[in-house]
Amino acid sequence: MKKFKAVIMCIIFAALPLLAEEDVKDPYQNLANDIGKYAQGVNKIAVIPFSYADNTQSTKDGSVIAERLSMKLINMNKFEVIERTQLDKVLSELKLQNSGVIDAQSAKELGKVLGVDAIITGTLIPTSDGRIEVNARIVKTDTAQAIGATQSYVVKDWIGGELVKTPVYTSPTHQQTYIPTNSSSRQDYGNAYSFFDLIAGFGTEKIDVEWDNGVKQSDLDASGSGPIGLRIGGFGNGVVGGDFEIAFSKFNTDRQVDPSNSLPILPKNYIEATSFELGGDVLFRTDTKIDLYLGLGLGLTINTIKSTTIRDNKNALLDETDVGLLYRIPVGLRFNTSGMTFFAEYRYEVNSTWFDRGNANESNNLTLNGSRFVFGIGGRF
Repeated sequence: MKKFKAVIMCIIFAALPLLAEEDVKDPYQNLANDIGKYAQGVNKIAVIPFSYADNTQSTKDGSVIAERLSMKLINMNKFEVIERTQLDKVLSELKLQNSGVIDAQSAKELGKVLGVDAIITGTLIPTSDGRIEVNARIVKTDTAQAIGATQSYVVKDWIGGELVKTPVYTSPTHQQTYIPTNSSSRQDYGNAYSFFDLIAGFGTEKIDVEWDNGVKQSDLDASGSGPIGLRIGGFGNGVVGGDFEIAFSKFNTDRQVDPSNSLPILPKNYIEATSFELGGDVLFRTDTKIDLYLGLGLGLTINTIKSTTIRDNKNALLDETDVGLLYRIPVGLRFNTSGMTFFAEYRYEVNSTWFDRGNANESNNLTLNGSRFVFGIGGRF
């Protein structure tokens, strides 16, 4: 019964990284939420099509992003959003249909003509990984001042949108380009990405044995290697991410001696444990160029336990396979380059399993715990 419960708990907790990924909101909702936070007291708004910051223009990109953002704002039931057809007509009359740069005079004119309290405008920047950086500002039409700014990254999943050079139109009665002032901006945390790693590690280990009759053998020194395996995971547009790891490790007890007289207590390989590990981590990272992360991991292990001394109920040397629970706390650094990723990680890990020596009425606990240093290289996508 203990082993069955352990398996169920591991399956549930191993799904935590997937739940963490689902919790990350989509970039358009992130933009809409920030606009709602900054636009206090604003009732009626208009979303101006975005344009590229280097004076290039896409036939679709700015309009598609503005349209999707408008839908999110409408669904918030907080603002009255000007319809696209009405907005296009007014922008055409003011010769602003091809520009995401709105000067002070144009902002005030839009406010009067459309009857809006604020406009959402901004610029687009293509990124090296093929996504589009969206920088949006909320501009009050009565003062022409930006009252908030937000940033997010979107994936271009629509067809069309070739980039061409285009002039930036401004109001014919006012030629000074509007530069937002007194804005309170917020940067999203690091960009979203996924990774696939080949991993290897080593470390120090202690093995504890608690026998069914109450006898305990604690802090037995052990040596070995691992984990060696594969890891797949990623981060969303925020601090939360996760990974899933499949790995092998093997540790065996060293020759144990009495520290008072250096006489042997237990022979080498008194316990030998080979573990197949299936585990997941929920990860939290910093908003820095190099990802510093901290996590909490849980998993399931399948352990082959052998001994050169311990015998089973048939008087054969111990050799059995049992299920266990894995707990770990990883702390690491991940370095990302174009298409490649590297990481170095320290983790404290506990693998707790059971064995019965072939006797259904016996339950002995075996715990491997210690520090591991893990390194890996892989692909970023």
